[in-house]
Amino acid sequence: MKLTSVMLADSAQVQSGKLFVLGGGFDTISVRSLPATHRNLSLAMVAEVGPEDRQQDLELHISLIDEDGQSIGVEAKGMLRVGAPPNLPPGSPSIVPIVSPFHNITFPEAKGYAFVVSLDDEELARVRFRVVRVP
Repeated sequence: MKLTSVMLADSAQVQSGKLFVLGGGFDTISVRSLPATHRNLSLAMVAEVGPEDRQQDLELHISLIDEDGQSIGVEAKGMLRVGAPPNLPPGSPSIVPIVSPFHNITFPEAKGYAFVVSLDDEELARVRFRVVRVP
């Protein structure tokens, strides 16, 4: 499995096998004071799952770290199992949209952060962003 697209979004959801994103693709969160709590933040992803990864449990792990590589205590874990649609040509990958919403994340400082997405302890993607204080 590999991720072909990963982005931050204000909101995202999967409906009928399609990814719907609101306010996506940003890399800066502006806040007036610190610490700052961001009410809603989603990680929107598109995975390409090859035949070798179908019909088995794939353990995804998402963690939020700061620019120094330290965890800030926000994470998500889940199992993904992908089958082959009946109309998929043999040997073709499945395209799977995935959304992981996060609520009420508190950012202690204005600095860089990253969501790290891993599959079975192997990093698939790192989505970097920053929190900046504005007057």
